[in-house]
Formats: sequence, C-alpha cells, structure tokens
Amino acid sequence: MMIWKYVFGVLGIFFGIYQMVNSFKYVKMIQKHGNKSTSSFVGYAVWYSFAFGLGISLLGIALTLNAF
Repeated sequence: MMIWKYVFGVLGIFFGIYQMVNSFKYVKMIQKHGNKSTSSFVGYAVWYSFAFGLGISLLGIALTLNAF
C-alpha cells in the first residue's frame, strides 16, 4: 500500500509541472496571437491554471515525502 503513495506522488509532480509549463506556453501564444477579440478573462484562466499545477505539484511532493 505504501508504494502507491509514491507512485501517485510522482505522477502528481509530473502532472503539475506539465500544467505549469502549458500555462507559460499559453501566455506566449496569447502574447503573440492575442488581439481585441481575445477574452479579457484569459489572465484569470492562465493564473488559475498555473496555481492548479502548483497545487498538484505540492500535493505530489507531500505524498512522496510521506506527509500524509
């Protein structure tokens, strides 16, 4: 049972990093291709996407370090 905490922890870390990298890629895409028709809420979407990735990464680190 203990091995599953490490497996889910590592998966959480990788998924969180993937989410944060995609957030930065989306910012670059919006900077290059954004115009007046781009939603004004895109900043919130990118911020919460990055925050979600950070939270999942921190949860994965906590699981890996056996904090729960």
